[in-house]
Amino acid sequence: MQSDLNNLGRCRVGFTASRRVGNAVVRNRCKRRMRALADAIITDIGMSGVDYVFIAKSAICHADWSLLLNDTRRAVLLLNRKLLKCKK
Repeated sequence: MQSDLNNLGRCRVGFTASRRVGNAVVRNRCKRRMRALADAIITDIGMSGVDYVFIAKSAICHADWSLLLNDTRRAVLLLNRKLLKCKK
C-alpha cells in the first residue's frame, strides 16, 4: 500500500495490479479482493484528505481472508501515523 495527502477533504482509494501478478482473470480477482478489503477497512479507519493505493502482489489471490484483513488494517494504521507526522 501507498498513501499521499490530497486537498479534497475526502478519502480516495485506487487499485493496481501489473501483469506480473498473473493473467487478466487473476488480476481481476486480486482487484476484487482489494476492493473488498478497502470497503471493510478504509471506511472505518481511513483518514479524510488521503489517497490510498492498493498494489496487488501475487499472494493476495490465495491468502487467507482474515490474515489479509489484519495485515491491511495494520498497514493503513501505519500509513496514517506516517501522514500525521508529515502534517506537523
